[in-house]
Amino acid sequence: MKDIRPRAEEKARNKAEEMQKQQSGDIPPPSDAGFVTELSMAKQALRDEVNAQTGQNVRKIAATAGQMVIEERTLRVAAYCRVSTDEIEQLISIELQKNNYRDLIKANPKWRYAGTYVDDGFSGTNTDHRPAFRLMMKDALAGKIDMIITKSVSRFARNLLDCIGWVRKLKEHDPPIPVFFEQEHLNTLDSTSNIILFVLAMVAEEESHMKSEAMLLSLEWRFSRGRFMTPALLGYDKVEVPNGYGGHKKVLQINENEAQTVRLMYYMLLNGSSISEIASTLTELGRETGQRKINGKPNTRWTEGGVCTVLRNERYCGDVLARKTWTPNFHDHKSKRNNGKKNKYYQPGHHDAIITRAQWNAAQRILNSHKYGHEGSYLPMMVIDHGALTGYISINRSWAGYEADEYYRISSIAMGLTEGELQADLENEHMPDGGRRIAGLTDDNGVQRIARQLSKVEEAVKAQLEGKPVEQQEEKKRVPVEGFQVVSADMFSHAFDPVMRFSKNEISFNSTCISRLNRIVPDGVDLSMTRTRYVELLFNPVERMLAVRPCAEDHPNAICWATENGRSRMVGASAFCRILFSILDWDSEYTYRVPCIVRSRGDETILFFDLDNFIGSAKKNREENLEEAVAEAEEAIREESEETKGIFFSGDDDEEPQEIEDTEEMERKLQELAEIERRTFGTPVFEHKGDVRLPSIDDDGEWDVMAIPRILDDDHRVDEEVVDALQDQLMESLMTNETGGGMV
Repeated sequence: MKDIRPRAEEKARNKAEEMQKQQSGDIPPPSDAGFVTELSMAKQALRDEVNAQTGQNVRKIAATAGQMVIEERTLRVAAYCRVSTDEIEQLISIELQKNNYRDLIKANPKWRYAGTYVDDGFSGTNTDHRPAFRLMMKDALAGKIDMIITKSVSRFARNLLDCIGWVRKLKEHDPPIPVFFEQEHLNTLDSTSNIILFVLAMVAEEESHMKSEAMLLSLEWRFSRGRFMTPALLGYDKVEVPNGYGGHKKVLQINENEAQTVRLMYYMLLNGSSISEIASTLTELGRETGQRKINGKPNTRWTEGGVCTVLRNERYCGDVLARKTWTPNFHDHKSKRNNGKKNKYYQPGHHDAIITRAQWNAAQRILNSHKYGHEGSYLPMMVIDHGALTGYISINRSWAGYEADEYYRISSIAMGLTEGELQADLENEHMPDGGRRIAGLTDDNGVQRIARQLSKVEEAVKAQLEGKPVEQQEEKKRVPVEGFQVVSADMFSHAFDPVMRFSKNEISFNSTCISRLNRIVPDGVDLSMTRTRYVELLFNPVERMLAVRPCAEDHPNAICWATENGRSRMVGASAFCRILFSILDWDSEYTYRVPCIVRSRGDETILFFDLDNFIGSAKKNREENLEEAVAEAEEAIREESEETKGIFFSGDDDEEPQEIEDTEEMERKLQELAEIERRTFGTPVFEHKGDVRLPSIDDDGEWDVMAIPRILDDDHRVDEEVVDALQDQLMESLMTNETGGGMV
């Protein structure tokens, strides 16, 4: 084999000599580097200009040696103190800090005492809620303070951003304002203070976070064992009693004087008084609210919010529900309603009750109905338990006292499909959480744990850890009838079809439907028409049927469905529609049309509506939005910007460049159009397979469609004489206090 090393060495020497000549400028650079761009030429010109500048005419004025001269002046020094709680034990710490800093500042001849700012009982995780801290910063930035002394970084702020932010503002002030942390011996004007302060503030914040987590775990342990908080409560006194283990515990004991106020509030609500009427009555009677005193005198001015707070507190029927709210962020300490994020703990019969649980339940149902326009006293549940309409519940359009599952349970029991005693169930239900029924796991100590809602992933992990098979529950989907499609109602004429319409807030009947209940009666030799203006709605959630029958105007659940001349009118029914849409799983963004089924015998006529035989359509405002979306989608598909087109250049020079189409984007847009068209065109029709008993009332079947519903629950109204006597007693107490030298 021929040796090529000599030749390679010679080539390397030649290349090295050539590079030396280029650097010395003897030969020009090689021309095979490509063309020179304008940017490259500009960069080279800038390099030549910089190299040509020698700075020979620039004269330097040297800085003064050593540190900058600081003006000798007397500093106004302030101290800042803070404790997290307002307990009496913390008062010693505050007083010691105040005296220590006052003596320390006054002992320095170059300092002048500018005061001590104290936040007593405020958390360090948020400076927005510390009034003394905010005032100190305001005075410092206004030039009233030259220096701040505090015990430690954690006393100053337990929030990293707050601590660093305020220190930076003080340093940027003219002149800069230092903060001296005594425990860490740290001055914020030192050159090395920034990184140290950052680390210390981060540690303080994490320490606060760990304390917050420890507190949450402590509460979880306390509540699960029935050790609930017992804050001051109107109508009760906190007293110490033996705990049976040689110690004492604090319990709630009824204060009869204050309990009279609570009873009057519930009695008036059950008898139909409004919240504002209750508040004004209590104010006139001079009843104490139990809140902070005003100018040293008890607060006797009641507001609607204060009345609702008492009426919603489950402790007045002897129960306790813990963790109705929780604090997601330990920085701002803002509480939020606990909607399943944390465990709740409930214990019935925790202490003596001022009112019965039946009265409590009734009060909650009334309050739940107020936001839907209900005015008046309690409306008991009424269900038909015999005849062709067995299981149908009489509906009040503005009554929100019961939830969807209660409607279903009551109807099932009345039809004999489920065992249960309705009267006992309705009076003894546990409804402490804003008037909603609860269910949970009862522990050995009688505390009921309402566990937070787990996600599907958490449920799967839990089942895996417990060695249980993961249950995959398939959603029940209705099967569309093949060969049929419900189209938009605008494509057909339904002017003479009797139908009922539903939206999430209203119901209505067309004129044809209303005319089915009108009657022709003889008037001498002529005939006259008697119009039915008031009807009663009857709902069967098991059979998913709605019935309408005529009723008197003074019926408690009467609905005026027509004008005097027989024209249809919209009926506001937000409370009932909420229940109906929930049971039927209807979309609240749609309106629904249900055809009418008429059944008559003799002079009696009743209308039925099969709620599974519906036509759903988008609302008008939604249809307009859909039209705009269709136009935008079609325009986006038609128009493609040349700047965003993809181009493919093949390896063959003879082939023309090919434009690339974004098929994925086009497919997505087409799917959007298909969804829009589906919503606009209509919804699938479903076959109703419920056990509808309409044939049983035809011909010779059972009838009695005018059967009076059975009242399942008492109205819970209190005798007027009892309420009047209680008010008279409270008025006499007020007069006695005033004549005795003022309110006590």
